[in-house]
Amino acid sequence: MTGATTPPLAFVYDRCATRSHAMLEMRLAGCRAYAERQGWEVAGWWVDFGDAALGGERPELGALVGVLGRQVVVRRAFCLVHHWNRFAHDAEGRLTLQRRVAEAGGYSVTTFGESDGSDERAGYARVPTARAGRQPLG
Repeated sequence: MTGATTPPLAFVYDRCATRSHAMLEMRLAGCRAYAERQGWEVAGWWVDFGDAALGGERPELGALVGVLGRQVVVRRAFCLVHHWNRFAHDAEGRLTLQRRVAEAGGYSVTTFGESDGSDERAGYARVPTARAGRQPLG
């Protein structure tokens, strides 16, 4: 089953530059709960830590984009973040990183219901698939 009857895959992304992971865990839990309420399947969890969380390279986001790009040929997929600032606090940096997701064929969504994708991508039928990506922290 593909197309409009298949729910999209949520690829959860975050970043954490601090030693404390308490806020990170809260944001990831928020993403998990939001995906569950929407009926989306979570493909995996990608988190950039330390210096990698601050620069533009973002190795974990790059890994997410690679897997997402392979999934979009068979299923709608997007990057789920708690808030837009999980990409970057400045608009230019955020848009650059969102563009990486879009260039792979995906789109980005926040737990506040914001999306840079079109509404026609919505659809929530439950279809089981193989797990992809990183597993939840902790």
